Amino acid sequence: MAGIGSQRRCASVILQQFGFAPFRGILSPEVFVTAAREADCAPKRQRPLIPEVVAWLMMYVGLQTTSMTQGLAQAWGLVRAVCPWLHQGCVSEEAFCQARKQLTIGFWRTLWGHLVRRFEATFAPAMLWKDTFRLLAIDGADVDLPNTPAVVRFFGKPRNGKGEGRQPQAKLVALCSVFTGFCVAFKFIAKPFTEHHALRHLIRRLRRNDLVLMDRGFFSLRRHLAHPATWGPFPHAALRSARRLRQAPTAFG
Repeated sequence: MAGIGSQRRCASVILQQFGFAPFRGILSPEVFVTAAREADCAPKRQRPLIPEVVAWLMMYVGLQTTSMTQGLAQAWGLVRAVCPWLHQGCVSEEAFCQARKQLTIGFWRTLWGHLVRRFEATFAPAMLWKDTFRLLAIDGADVDLPNTPAVVRFFGKPRNGKGEGRQPQAKLVALCSVFTGFCVAFKFIAKPFTEHHALRHLIRRLRRNDLVLMDRGFFSLRRHLAHPATWGPFPHAALRSARRLRQAPTAFG
């Protein structure tokens, strides 16, 4: 998915040049405290690896292609710049993994919900086509996963004519804004399932006046559709498809 790949590179550049300060302006410490409290994973006693610190470390390590040990060492200094109470030496990989396990899926869902609400409150007009339709696109990308026994058992490894792949893979299917590139919603599924399985979940996020593109090359339409001179009547067939998509959640139960 070209859009996601470019955004990942952009985030890595910002992190390297400016650290976590710009991102902390979006996700404040109070947001992490609220998310941990609502997900019932707030620490019972004071410790350096509070949910905010663990989350920033995870985000940095996830963006890097180095090993976890190298990623932690690089991230620790960046996190320490915005969380000065942390000691100078980086925590061990074991301590990080233990703290990571404490963050539940509810914690991450709360953080994601905050991001989506704040983005739309700030940039909602930039997501619209003809100042009316929220133009979205759905596409998927294969994601390499850690080669651990538990992950292999759940997701499996891809196979082809040459045999089994070296590491497990999953499919990330995202619902993105065409004009801004922002990911409105996503679903993570095992490779044997098609993108249509993820679509059953993602269409529940659609609203009235949403238009969804489901084909390759949709991000190449940004400049074309964003320019008023190119606007023409939207095909009636596409509008009918959009209405069917909007009603589909009830059909899927």
